[in-house]
Amino acid sequence: MILLERLRSRLASMSSVEYLPERVSMLYRLSGSDVPIILVAASITAFSMWGYIGINLIAMWFIWLGVASIVRYAMARLYRRRQPAAEDAAQWENYFCLASALVGAGWGLALMLIGHTPTSLQELTITFLISSVAMGLPPSLAPSPKAFTSFILPILAPMVAMLLTFGGGLNTSTALLMLVFATVLLGLYMSNHYALIETLAYGHENTLLLQKLRIAEKSLTAALTEQKLIFDTAAVGIAFVSQGSVVRCNRRFAEILGYTVDEIAGQTTGVWLQPEADFMQPGGRAHEQFVRGENYSSELELRKKDGAPIWVSTDSRAIDAAKPQDGIIIGIGDITERKAAEAALKQTKERLDLAMQSSAISIWEWDARRGTIYLDAALAQMTGDEPRERYLTLEEMVPLVHPDDVEAVRQAQIDCIKGVRPLYRIEHRLKMASGDWVWVLSRGRVVEHAADGSALRMTGTNVDITQRKRAEVELLSALQREKELSEMKSKFVSIASHELRTPLATILSSAELLEHYSESLSAEDRLKMLHGIQGAVKRMNAMIEDVLIIGKAEAGALQFEPKPVDLRDLCHKVVEELRGGVAKQHVIQFDHPFERDNLNLDEKLLRHILTNLLSNAVKYSPVGSTVSLLLTERDGQALIEVADQGIGIPPEDQARLFESFHRASNVGNRQGTGLGLVIVKKAVELHGGTISIESKVDAGTRISVRLPLTQSARAA
Repeated sequence: MILLERLRSRLASMSSVEYLPERVSMLYRLSGSDVPIILVAASITAFSMWGYIGINLIAMWFIWLGVASIVRYAMARLYRRRQPAAEDAAQWENYFCLASALVGAGWGLALMLIGHTPTSLQELTITFLISSVAMGLPPSLAPSPKAFTSFILPILAPMVAMLLTFGGGLNTSTALLMLVFATVLLGLYMSNHYALIETLAYGHENTLLLQKLRIAEKSLTAALTEQKLIFDTAAVGIAFVSQGSVVRCNRRFAEILGYTVDEIAGQTTGVWLQPEADFMQPGGRAHEQFVRGENYSSELELRKKDGAPIWVSTDSRAIDAAKPQDGIIIGIGDITERKAAEAALKQTKERLDLAMQSSAISIWEWDARRGTIYLDAALAQMTGDEPRERYLTLEEMVPLVHPDDVEAVRQAQIDCIKGVRPLYRIEHRLKMASGDWVWVLSRGRVVEHAADGSALRMTGTNVDITQRKRAEVELLSALQREKELSEMKSKFVSIASHELRTPLATILSSAELLEHYSESLSAEDRLKMLHGIQGAVKRMNAMIEDVLIIGKAEAGALQFEPKPVDLRDLCHKVVEELRGGVAKQHVIQFDHPFERDNLNLDEKLLRHILTNLLSNAVKYSPVGSTVSLLLTERDGQALIEVADQGIGIPPEDQARLFESFHRASNVGNRQGTGLGLVIVKKAVELHGGTISIESKVDAGTRISVRLPLTQSARAA
């Protein structure tokens, strides 16, 4: 099986067109160069066979050899002259095959003409064998299987056919012998051709390898030349250090350190590197990275030749990580100017930070490419955090801004980024570490744009304006208070003019009547007039007292002076006083499920509370209606509740009931100053209590006052 595979492989190689241009060139070259050798071999053969073969056969044989040699020699000369291209190899092989077939056919026909009788068969056989060998077929025709076949078949076929035609044992044996000989020739040819193909393959491979070697050699030479050029002209200094000494360096390396290349070659690194152990010796930082196969990069302060200090950036690596001391490549760049600039920048930054801190100003910067906002340490200090620089995303920045200001800040940023506004300016609140809020004035502008005009970077400042904001609030509060006071004054003048004019008119008219008509008046009429004067004076006095109480409360001078008071008894007294006065035409119902005796309360303020609440209930209720007063204890507090069946309070007026001089819109011509409930509220607050009102128009009002049972003095 293996032999068949090998035979099939060799036959395939014989019929292959691989290396055809080389084989055709060899075919023509051998055809021209082997003619002298063939003629010499033929002469020796003819001399040896003289007397055994007929002269006519030898003569024809020499004629045929001459003609065949001339043909082959002519074809070789023509091929060398034409020098055909490689793609024409198959065509020139066909030319050679045609010539070989013609030459072989000529000799085969000549042998048939000579060997017309069986007696000449031995001569023909010997002649065939000699001619085949003398022509040197295997070595000269091995490059071309087609040429071999074209030559042998025209000679072999006629003779074998003729011998088999004559018949007889001798002729048949001779024919078979020729076939065997032809088979041997074929085997020799196949071996020779296969060896030739392998030789050509090896030669082709060697040629390719040689070409690759030459290309690699050129590339290596170019790379070395380029490397040397780069090494010598590099803008950074490069040196090869072995065993702590400079083996080789480029011009820039020597210039940076103030040497020439020749001066620094052979110098130890200790000449310019201090301390040497920190960089080159085992145990140093660089050595630890070298043994791990890593680069060592750093910035070092070195010494130049003249002793001047110089800062360089270094990047070095060991050639062999196992033995760093045997070879290290070091690259250095002069960064002295950069270091000086950094030092100056650092000093300037420190001064700027100091100025910012002392002036409560911080710097921020927004970078669209990174999507972050830079906040300096001054802002952290402004908000009570540990002073540090921060880079926050827009999402991380949102929680630091007051929720009410987030949308306004975002809109201001968008307007500035899109160019709607040239400057970004907004006042907003930032969250402090304590949870409080600090007011800042944030200003900035776009300082860098992309090619399409979009904003890439915006920078600005934050200024602490908390004190200014507080001053503004206080000023606005003062202005509001001033406005309220002005309104109160206007109301007071209006009410006072009305409330004082009426009793004064009563007093004046009664006095005039008494002056001019006292003798004609009865004692009862004079008494009524005197009582009217007294009532008018009391009314004026009550109004003045209310104004004084409000004035004291507003000024913080209304005092809370608690002492033991029987609350239930005090309520009885006030109710009885009103029943004999303003409540003569009303029913006051007093319920007091209250078991406490003396409480620590301010009796004077309590009288104001009870009197004002009951008086208002009577004033705004129909004649004959019932006013109820409830005193009880609820949820650990004393509850005083006054309810009436009066006109009620409109909803739009309920929110302003505790404003000075404000009266409900449905009071009509009923007398009043609008101070009663204000005084009640102040008195309740001084006790630490609360007051609430429930009212419905034309259905009555219920006012509830809750006082704590354990009191502590409070400021007005």
